[in-house]
Amino acid sequence: MLTFGIDWDDVISPLNKCAVELANREYGFEPPLTLEDINSWENTGRASVIKKYYQDPCLYEMQQVSDEAKAFVRKLQTKGIVYIVTAVYPQFMAKRVEQIKTAFPDFPDENIIMGFQKSMVKVDITLDDCPHNILKSNARFPVLMRRPWNRELTGLLAVHDYEEFFLLLDQIKSSMIEDRMEPEAPCVVALVGPSGSNKNKIAKKLCQSERFAAPAAYTTKPFSVKIGKESSSIHKTISEEDFLRDSKEFLETTRYAGYAYGTKEQDISKLIDKGKYVVMPMDLSGAIAMKRHYPTVIIFCKCKRERMIENILGKDMDNHEKMLRLVAMENELKNADLCDFVVRTDSGDAVERIMQICK
Repeated sequence: MLTFGIDWDDVISPLNKCAVELANREYGFEPPLTLEDINSWENTGRASVIKKYYQDPCLYEMQQVSDEAKAFVRKLQTKGIVYIVTAVYPQFMAKRVEQIKTAFPDFPDENIIMGFQKSMVKVDITLDDCPHNILKSNARFPVLMRRPWNRELTGLLAVHDYEEFFLLLDQIKSSMIEDRMEPEAPCVVALVGPSGSNKNKIAKKLCQSERFAAPAAYTTKPFSVKIGKESSSIHKTISEEDFLRDSKEFLETTRYAGYAYGTKEQDISKLIDKGKYVVMPMDLSGAIAMKRHYPTVIIFCKCKRERMIENILGKDMDNHEKMLRLVAMENELKNADLCDFVVRTDSGDAVERIMQICK
C-alpha cells in the first residue's frame, strides 16, 4: 500500500494568501499585494513584509480548509496511508492540530507529523510547495505543488492542482505494473527528457512525415534570432502579462528555468481532428496533465550526460538559465521510469524508433 506525506500550508490550507491579506490591511498597498509578488521562497521585494505574520496568531486563526481540499484528502485516503507532514512553530502546534482535526475529525492522531526536518520522513510520495523540502526529500517520488515562489525550480515532478496530482499518481501506478500506453493515431506524442536531450530536434524531424504534426507552443522565454539565420525555436514568445491573461486557453502550462510554457487547446484539437500524431516536447508534468484531455503516449528521450551538457552549454541563453538546466538534469533523468517508452536520442535511429512505436 502506498504512503503519502502531504504538506499543510499552501497545499491543503492557504497560508500565504492569508498573510497577503493581513499585509494589505496593515499597509494599504497600491496596487494591492498578491500571491504573484511572492516570487521566491526568501520573500524579497514587496513580499518581504509578510514574513512577520508567520508568527502572528491572527494568521492561523484565518486559515481555512476548502471543500475541494477536504475531498482531496479523503480520496487520497482510499488509495493509501496519508500522513500530514507540517512545519509549524512550537507555539502554534496545538492550533495546527485543532485545524487538522476540525477539517478531518477522523484523521488518525498518529498520522500527524510536525517539524521542520521533513527530510527525516520517508514515504512513497510527498506533496509540498517548499523547494528545499522537495530537493531534500527521502520520498521515492517527491512532488512539487506549483506556487509563485517555486517557479524557478526545474526538472522535478510538479503539479498545479489536486486533479493533476491524481493523474500523476495514475502514471506512477502504471509504471509499477508496466501498463504502458500503446499509441494509436490520433493521439499526443509527448517527448520528455532533460534539456539538451534533442527533444525539439527530434520533434521537427518527425513532423517531416505527414503522420506527425506539432502545435504552436507559447513561452515567456525570449528567443534571439541571429542576423542571417532563422531561429531554430518552435515556440512563440509572449509576455508574462499575456501568458497570465490567456491562461484559461492553455491546456497545460509549466515553468522551466524560470520561464512559462503552454499550449492552447484549439491548436491541439485542430491536429487531433485531422487524425495526426501530435508531437509535443515538454516536461513530464505537462505530459501527464495532457492525459486529462487526449490519449497521450509519453516517450523519454535518453541521451548521454556529456552530450546533454555539451548541448546546454552551446545554447543561446544566459549563464543563469544554463545553470538551472544543468542542475535539473539528474532529477529529470529519474523520470524515465515513469514514461511509456524510452528512446535513445543520441543515436542515428531515434526518429525511426519513434515511428515504429507509433505504428
